Amino acid sequence: MEEIDEIDLFLDSQVKTEKELMQEKCEKTYNAASSQTRRNIMRTVCFLGKRKVELLKETGLDEAALKFHTEILISADFLFQDEKGVYRLTELGLKVLPKL
Repeated sequence: MEEIDEIDLFLDSQVKTEKELMQEKCEKTYNAASSQTRRNIMRTVCFLGKRKVELLKETGLDEAALKFHTEILISADFLFQDEKGVYRLTELGLKVLPKL
Protein backbone atom coordinates (compact mmCIF):
# COMPACT_ATOMS: atom_id res chain seq x y z
CA MET A 1 0.00 0.00 0.00
CA GLU A 2 1.36 3.38 -1.00
CA GLU A 3 1.86 5.91 1.77
CA ILE A 4 0.52 9.41 1.38
CA ASP A 5 2.94 12.01 2.67
CA GLU A 6 2.58 15.73 3.37
CA ILE A 7 3.65 16.69 -0.15
CA ASP A 8 0.93 14.50 -1.69
CA LEU A 9 -1.65 16.03 0.64
CA PHE A 10 -0.46 19.54 -0.21
CA LEU A 11 -0.55 18.90 -3.96
CA ASP A 12 -4.00 17.32 -3.76
CA SER A 13 -5.34 20.30 -1.80
CA GLN A 14 -4.31 22.88 -4.39
CA VAL A 15 -7.17 24.39 -6.37
CA LYS A 16 -6.28 24.45 -10.04
CA THR A 17 -7.08 27.31 -12.34
CA GLU A 18 -9.10 26.77 -15.49
CA LYS A 19 -5.91 27.23 -17.51
CA GLU A 20 -4.12 24.54 -15.46
CA LEU A 21 -7.05 22.15 -15.87
CA MET A 22 -7.07 22.75 -19.62
CA GLN A 23 -3.30 22.18 -19.76
CA GLU A 24 -3.70 18.86 -17.92
CA LYS A 25 -6.47 17.79 -20.30
CA CYS A 26 -4.32 18.66 -23.31
CA GLU A 27 -1.38 16.71 -21.87
CA LYS A 28 -3.58 13.65 -21.21
CA THR A 29 -5.03 13.87 -24.71
CA TYR A 30 -1.61 14.21 -26.33
CA ASN A 31 -0.16 11.39 -24.23
CA ALA A 32 -3.02 9.05 -25.10
CA ALA A 33 -2.91 9.83 -28.82
CA SER A 34 0.88 9.83 -29.11
CA SER A 35 1.20 6.05 -28.71
CA GLN A 36 0.89 3.84 -31.78
CA THR A 37 -0.36 1.04 -29.53
CA ARG A 38 -3.17 3.21 -28.17
CA ARG A 39 -4.09 4.37 -31.66
CA ASN A 40 -4.25 0.70 -32.71
CA ILE A 41 -6.53 -0.07 -29.77
CA MET A 42 -8.86 2.77 -30.80
CA ARG A 43 -8.93 1.54 -34.42
CA THR A 44 -9.63 -2.00 -33.21
CA VAL A 45 -12.49 -0.87 -30.95
CA CYS A 46 -13.82 1.29 -33.80
CA PHE A 47 -17.59 1.85 -34.00
CA LEU A 48 -18.80 -1.54 -32.77
CA GLY A 49 -16.76 -1.93 -29.59
CA LYS A 50 -14.67 -4.90 -28.47
CA ARG A 51 -14.51 -7.16 -25.45
CA LYS A 52 -11.22 -7.54 -23.58
CA VAL A 53 -10.68 -11.03 -25.03
CA GLU A 54 -11.11 -9.68 -28.56
CA LEU A 55 -8.71 -6.80 -27.91
CA LEU A 56 -6.10 -9.15 -26.48
CA LYS A 57 -6.32 -11.38 -29.54
CA GLU A 58 -6.46 -8.62 -32.16
CA THR A 59 -3.75 -6.39 -30.68
CA GLY A 60 -1.40 -9.14 -29.51
CA LEU A 61 -0.96 -7.39 -26.16
CA ASP A 62 -0.83 -9.23 -22.85
CA GLU A 63 -3.36 -8.40 -20.12
CA ALA A 64 -1.04 -6.04 -18.23
CA ALA A 65 -0.16 -4.03 -21.34
CA LEU A 66 -3.79 -3.84 -22.45
CA LYS A 67 -4.85 -2.63 -19.00
CA PHE A 68 -2.09 0.00 -18.99
CA HIS A 69 -3.07 1.39 -22.39
CA THR A 70 -6.84 1.23 -21.92
CA GLU A 71 -6.56 3.07 -18.58
CA ILE A 72 -4.70 5.91 -20.32
CA LEU A 73 -7.34 6.03 -23.07
CA ILE A 74 -10.14 6.05 -20.49
CA SER A 75 -8.39 8.80 -18.50
CA ALA A 76 -8.10 10.90 -21.67
CA ASP A 77 -11.83 10.37 -22.39
CA PHE A 78 -11.25 8.43 -25.63
CA LEU A 79 -12.56 5.10 -24.36
CA PHE A 80 -14.98 3.67 -21.81
CA GLN A 81 -16.15 0.24 -20.77
CA ASP A 82 -19.91 -0.28 -20.84
CA GLU A 83 -22.00 -2.25 -18.33
CA LYS A 84 -21.36 -5.47 -20.28
CA GLY A 85 -17.59 -4.97 -20.20
CA VAL A 86 -17.34 -3.94 -23.84
CA TYR A 87 -14.79 -1.25 -24.63
CA ARG A 88 -16.32 1.56 -26.68
CA LEU A 89 -15.10 4.88 -28.01
CA THR A 90 -16.45 8.01 -26.37
CA GLU A 91 -17.83 10.90 -28.39
CA LEU A 92 -14.31 12.40 -28.39
CA GLY A 93 -12.83 9.04 -29.40
CA LEU A 94 -15.24 8.81 -32.33
CA LYS A 95 -14.26 12.33 -33.44
CA VAL A 96 -10.55 11.44 -33.33
CA LEU A 97 -10.93 8.01 -34.99
CA PRO A 98 -10.93 9.25 -38.65
CA LYS A 99 -7.66 11.08 -37.99
CA LEU A 100 -5.81 7.99 -36.71
